Amino acid sequence: MNDLKSALIKSAYKAFSTTDFKKVSTNDIVQDAKVSKGLLFHYFKNKESLYLSLYEMAWQVVYTEVTTDFPRDSQDLFLRLKEMIIRKTSSLQRHPTLANFMKRVHACQVPFIQQERQRIYYNVNVDIYKSVYEDYDVSKFPHPEHHDEISKVVTWTLNRIASDWEKNHANSTPEDALKILQAELTHYIDFFKHYFY
Repeated sequence: MNDLKSALIKSAYKAFSTTDFKKVSTNDIVQDAKVSKGLLFHYFKNKESLYLSLYEMAWQVVYTEVTTDFPRDSQDLFLRLKEMIIRKTSSLQRHPTLANFMKRVHACQVPFIQQERQRIYYNVNVDIYKSVYEDYDVSKFPHPEHHDEISKVVTWTLNRIASDWEKNHANSTPEDALKILQAELTHYIDFFKHYFY
């Protein structure tokens, strides 16, 4: 990525992480980045395209930090899920601008943005779960033949908890909210491990 595009992206994150989508002006972004408006529209079709591209890039940061050197020595599904949760929440804590930005994207009420962000979120998280579920030890289950159903129940539960957390902690700082999410998700992982093994 060249320096001008990097400056543009940095300024866009800065603007969108502190201000609602509708209130951010592309003029403010390009002025802060010290680039021309033409350059912005050279890289991005419109403000919506920029916004969603930033959202996808933010999730790619998280995906990379979760999956790079993911420990495969343990084949225990629940230990892997716990590791995934810690890595995911830690990644967002390390990148507060991205965390604030993602929080605003999830609160955005523009229908097209809502639809596209759900698609992006779903695709990235499917890839993260694929990485976690790869070659885990199904023999720990009393009925190993049902491991696919168990994986689905666990995934649905964790996703639902994350969805409810998002609504319940809309007014919390991302750092506080992420600590609560990590604690809640790891509690349920321990619960599942206790009852499924």
